[in-house]
Amino acid sequence: MNYYSIALFLHVVGALGFFIALGLEWTRLRQIRSATTSEQVRESMLIYKSVRRFGMASMLTILIFGFYLSAVAWGSVAWINVALGSLVLIIALTVVLTRPRITAMERALPTEKGPLSPTLRQLANHPLLWVSIQTRAAIALGIVFLMTVKPGLGGSLLTIGIAAVVGLALSLPMHHGERSQERPTEVHIK
Repeated sequence: MNYYSIALFLHVVGALGFFIALGLEWTRLRQIRSATTSEQVRESMLIYKSVRRFGMASMLTILIFGFYLSAVAWGSVAWINVALGSLVLIIALTVVLTRPRITAMERALPTEKGPLSPTLRQLANHPLLWVSIQTRAAIALGIVFLMTVKPGLGGSLLTIGIAAVVGLALSLPMHHGERSQERPTEVHIK
């Protein structure tokens, strides 16, 4: 066993942890979305904070050991650069789309008791939460593809582009379908 093998193992463990964090975040968002009381949202938000810390620790593990692997074995190759840029994109989606909505829910919760208020329900059902989680998960899968196939620059960019579009596309029907369930369509009889 050598340092490369240990670093590769820890890099993969970080990736597994990151996917676990994404899955737990997805589950928590689903629970928050289906909650009927502020207490249910509060409980899910407490767990969500732990998931966020776990996800950040996993991301750090990926980056630290990924940089090491790149420095000792790979150097600067296209798929690694695109994967790194994709991790930055995942962080940006979290900061821009997810964090403000979660923060708004956290701010609204202390004054909430009993059934969800319309404000908290609207925050919990914000479509950008689903756009963010699904797009991030798809991009993360794209990064796994890059790590296994190791395409050139064009293939790497195409992979992440397709992953982002697929993640976005998959989030839109969910939002549209749920929105149509919230507001029944009127039937006009002539």
